[in-house]
Amino acid sequence: MAFAIAMGIGTFIETWYSTETARIYIYNATWFEVIMVFFVINFSGNIFRYNLLQWKKWPVLVLHLSWILIIVGAGITRYLGFEGMMPIREGNAEKVFYSDKTYLTVFVDGEINGETRRRVLEDDILVTPEGKRSSLPWKSDFNGQPFQIDFIDFKWGANKEWVADETGRNYLKIVEAGDGQRHEHYLEDGKIANIHNILFSLNKETQGAINIFTTDSVYTIKSAFDGGFMRMADQFKGEVFKDSLQQLQLRSLYTMA
Repeated sequence: MAFAIAMGIGTFIETWYSTETARIYIYNATWFEVIMVFFVINFSGNIFRYNLLQWKKWPVLVLHLSWILIIVGAGITRYLGFEGMMPIREGNAEKVFYSDKTYLTVFVDGEINGETRRRVLEDDILVTPEGKRSSLPWKSDFNGQPFQIDFIDFKWGANKEWVADETGRNYLKIVEAGDGQRHEHYLEDGKIANIHNILFSLNKETQGAINIFTTDSVYTIKSAFDGGFMRMADQFKGEVFKDSLQQLQLRSLYTMA
C-alpha cells in the first residue's frame, strides 16, 4: 500500500513541479529504497514459505524471481550505473558522454609554504526550487584553516543581468570574437581592461590602448591601431586612424589590432 501511494504521489509531483523534485522526495529518498529492500526480503521469503521450488508452482516462482531481479537490477543501476546523453551527428564519431547529474565543483585557493595551491571539492547535487538532495553542507579545511560551504537557495533558470541604479557606476558593454567565439565584456568607467592581450580603457587614456571617452551622450575613440568599422543598422563603413580622436559608432563592428 505504501509503495502504491508513493508512486501515485510521485506522479502528481512530476506533473505539478518536475521529475527532479519527484526524485528528491520520492524516487531517490532513503525511505523509498527501504521499501524496495523489504520487497526483496518478502519475495525471497515467500519462495521458501510457500515451497515454490516445485515444477507445478513454476509460474508463481517465475513471477517472484522476476520481481526480485527487477528490483536488484534497479539497485545496481541506482548505485553503480549512470545515465546521460551522447549526441552523435550523422557521419561523425563521438567520445564525450554528458551525465544527467549536476555537479557542484568548488575551487579553494590559498598558499602553503609560500606556494599557491588549490583544493578541489566536487559532488553531485540535485536541487529544485522546492527542495534539494546533496551532501551539503561541506565542512573541510585548507592548510589548517576550517571552512564550510552551505546551501542557501536555488533559482530555476536564473540569468545574470545588469540593473539600473542611480547610485551605481557606468559600464560599457563590449562584444568581441577575437578567437572566433562570442564573448561579452563590461568595461567600467575609469578603468582599464585586458581583452585578449589588447588594452581597452574607458575615460582613462592609456598609451598603447584602445581608449574610449564619454562626454554626456557622445562617445569617442582614440585607438593605438589602425582599423575599420561597419555600422550594423545601415552597413555604413568607415576607417579608424591610429592616434586620432574619432566618434565611436555604437552597435557597430570594429576590426582592429
